[in-house]
Parts: sequence; C-alpha cells; structure tokens
Amino acid sequence: MFHGVAEPASREHGPHRHEADVHRCFARTPTGALIAAWQIATRFVLADDWRRVVESQVMPGPGRDAYVAQRAQVRADTGRAAGGYGQLAAFAIASYTPDVATVQLVSRFAATGQLQVNTVTVAWSGDDWRLRLQPDGSISPSLQAVSSLAGFVPWGGV
Repeated sequence: MFHGVAEPASREHGPHRHEADVHRCFARTPTGALIAAWQIATRFVLADDWRRVVESQVMPGPGRDAYVAQRAQVRADTGRAAGGYGQLAAFAIASYTPDVATVQLVSRFAATGQLQVNTVTVAWSGDDWRLRLQPDGSISPSLQAVSSLAGFVPWGGV
C-alpha cells in the first residue's frame, strides 16, 4: 500500500529496488511495464518527495516540465477520504515493444463504484521503465468512465 493505494509487485517483474518514494528496477517485459506504469503513475502524484519520483521516473521533455510547473502550485495532498483514490481493478496491454509500452489501467473507486480507464505509456530509458507524459503534463491522452471490465484482464485484490 502506498498512501492507501494498493500497488502491484512481482518477485520476477519488479520493482526490485525500493528507495523511499522511488520504487524502480522493473523487468523489461510486458508485465514489468504494466507494474511500472501503475506504480510510477501512483507515486509521482502521491509521493511526499514527488520531485524525486518525477526526476528519476518520468521521461524528460515538455510533459515533465508542464507537470512540475503545475504540481509545484499544489501545497499538499488535501487528504481524500478513505476509498477516494482508485485501486487497480483491471488492465489491458494496448501495445508492447521492449522500448515502449502502452497500457490501459482501470481504476475502481470504492466510494462510488465508478470504473475509470487511463491509457498510460512507459518508455525504456537507460535501465528501467519511465513514464511518458502528454505535452500538457497529463498522464493520459484519454480518461474514460467504463461500466464493466469487459475487454480487460481483471487484477485481483480490489
């Protein structure tokens, strides 16, 4: 759990290194990319040391710059009520190569039961997966509500 959000992890696919808010060293596999996408997407928003997460786990470029500028304006997490953050309910790997993976992450919000899909891209850079943000600093080009998990692989635990 990280700030109330369950995080997938795997002995085989990672993360293999845990350094405060930064969890890194994911396998260069579809499952490694999936786990990296969820963990980084969660941590770069919720981490106390979000700047460290962004610097080490988000691809440099206009998206990262825009995110940092926007995030710096936020004083602190306003503390959502229990169940306010989405939990990973399902996923789909939209595309995968050893260099770039795009995954669809379905979050379930316990307070409302709502399901929401984010399309997230990670890129292999150096020795690990890094989140690739949109030019405006957002994580996903599309955010959609869905009514079921049809077409997605359910993720246990939520």
